[in-house]
Amino acid sequence: MSTLQDIFKKEGATLFQNDSIVLDHYYLDPYQDANDDYADSYDMSTIFETTPVKNKKSVGSVEIPFSLFHFFMDGSRRTYKIGDLVISGKKIYPVIAAQVRAGCVQRNTGKISKRSLLSKNYLLISSSFNDVNFDAIKIRIKKCSRLPHSLYVEKYSFNKMKDSAPNNAAIAKANSLMHILEIDILKEMVQAKTLDTNKMLIVDGPLQFIAEDTGKDDFADLFYNVVGVSKSFDPNLSVSDKRGSPHIGAQILLLNYGERTPVFYKRNSRGREFGFWYLRIRDRHNLRNPLDGIIKVEKMATKEDKENGFESDVIDNISLSLIAEGIPTCHGKDDRWPNHLYPVYLAETMIKSTFASDVAFINQFQRDIF
Repeated sequence: MSTLQDIFKKEGATLFQNDSIVLDHYYLDPYQDANDDYADSYDMSTIFETTPVKNKKSVGSVEIPFSLFHFFMDGSRRTYKIGDLVISGKKIYPVIAAQVRAGCVQRNTGKISKRSLLSKNYLLISSSFNDVNFDAIKIRIKKCSRLPHSLYVEKYSFNKMKDSAPNNAAIAKANSLMHILEIDILKEMVQAKTLDTNKMLIVDGPLQFIAEDTGKDDFADLFYNVVGVSKSFDPNLSVSDKRGSPHIGAQILLLNYGERTPVFYKRNSRGREFGFWYLRIRDRHNLRNPLDGIIKVEKMATKEDKENGFESDVIDNISLSLIAEGIPTCHGKDDRWPNHLYPVYLAETMIKSTFASDVAFINQFQRDIF
């Protein structure tokens, strides 16, 4: 019989498993756009739509609700520190395990049902571990017969200039692996010609797929009928890079129910261009937080959008559809209900129901696995 410690020992590394913890209990979820790659390229003074809006605009009434959206996708991950790895007696890095999920639900004749679900479990090891020993570890773990699920082994890179701690670097890697699953689902939907202009997809969170971006036009084409919706966002983002520039959070407090900001411009470090705007989907009365009921919406620009920006009528119809998606609510089931879209909440619930319990998942690494 071999334990995980035995497997690493055979490859010249010592694994200490005295301190196995659930990282998600120690690291609070940041704003969904906290790690957004703005580079030097967002400018809220640049309006990225065909009919410029000065400050805000009403998108219309939802007395007769309709929606352009039929599909709703979410990704989720849980991360665990299962030990510390001492490499060659010189360096020590955490070994992280992760449950990673991505799923999509669809609405047909008023009913929400599961469309797709991808599930993978990972063991994340520091890139300081040399390639020969790393490959040997992968082979050994692949042969482990007592693990209840397949376990994929990947490296994470810790950069002192960018990451505050190795744990954060590993969590970022888990997020990237989650994005890959989301892209796989999206590719399948596009290839199957499932999406259309009146059968669009909502992705929970911003469209932060930097690592997966090929840099080619066909990558943007995947997102033609897709928007990203963030229920939490950084309110301290400056409107411009000028000294003393106001924060966007102070500006959007003025939004009334059914009103949106102009579409602002953003370009990431890969040169990919986006439009993003803020929309109030709940009445301001009877909400605890002044930013409750406001969502951030993002759409990736294709070739036809880049010259003049997005068609304002299209943005209005998307916004009106998002207001309609706020009915009904998950009030009483999720504290984030003012900013949550109910079908996205159902997708999130479906995905989280597939996670193994924290205790069961951690314990599988503390016993004989081969």
